[in-house]
Amino acid sequence: MRGLLRRCQRDAAADIARCSGRYGLFIEPHEDAGLVVAAPNLHTSVHLQRSGEGFDGDLRCLESAMPLADDSFALIFLTCAFETARDAVGLAAECARLLEPEGTLLVLGLNPLSPAHLRWMFSGIKAWSPEATATLLTGLGLEVVGSRYLGARWSARTTAAIDIAGARARGSPLRSGFLLEARRRDPGLTPLRVQSSRVRIGSGARAGSVRMRIDP
Repeated sequence: MRGLLRRCQRDAAADIARCSGRYGLFIEPHEDAGLVVAAPNLHTSVHLQRSGEGFDGDLRCLESAMPLADDSFALIFLTCAFETARDAVGLAAECARLLEPEGTLLVLGLNPLSPAHLRWMFSGIKAWSPEATATLLTGLGLEVVGSRYLGARWSARTTAAIDIAGARARGSPLRSGFLLEARRRDPGLTPLRVQSSRVRIGSGARAGSVRMRIDP
């Protein structure tokens, strides 16, 4: 399983590298030196790992109540966070709260359609398809901008093995994982257009100078 996750994260490295900003939040299923992903365009990264009903790592908190300020992260990267969440809706709502306007949420999940799910289907992990993940995030006001399949591909051989997918399998629904990208789109302020009102001549008004009457 760690090998599958490492492969998926390597495929998602380019998507992480193109995100820029001051802060990034990375939520991972466990602490693993092989799961380190470079984020060269982020100034500071906060890493959390699953620990019981919450997270541990750079800080300890519950998944639906993180002691972090609103609108503070340019990037949030989730690795199998919904699959292991006790409260997936609460976790997604926290991510929507923490994202800054135009911030990016990348969700790396296990593909329930892949034959590789035999590796984890009996371990108590709840699979989230790309469609179910998109529905959850859209309901919280985030805009889903795209998704694709990535990771390893199950090889139909005499001995079961994980075959690294080549270019032909890019986007194949048989790959072990998927990556979904969502953005926070806050509506901007619409300036009011000042319109001059017209006064109809003949209804108590006439062209010319305005005369003022002052009573003694």
